Amino acid sequence: MAAYRDRISPERLIESAEAALAAAEEIARETGQPRPYPLDLMGSPAQPAVLCNFTREEIEEACHFLVRLGELAPRVDPEVRGERID
Repeated sequence: MAAYRDRISPERLIESAEAALAAAEEIARETGQPRPYPLDLMGSPAQPAVLCNFTREEIEEACHFLVRLGELAPRVDPEVRGERID
């Protein structure tokens, strides 16, 4: 059996999870739309400053963690929802 190895420390996971939730809330407030999936904000023009101190991998781990906690809905690919991606 392979030993489990954390990708990021527990402290960093909590910090990135808090930032991910804050970013999603910020965009939801600004747009009046539901909270976006935080990973989708990484590298986008709409990326909140709160995410700047985190890597994409850290926010991805945070999102998985938040989904497991029930704080974030699982990511749904826009193509699966029938939306166009240009």
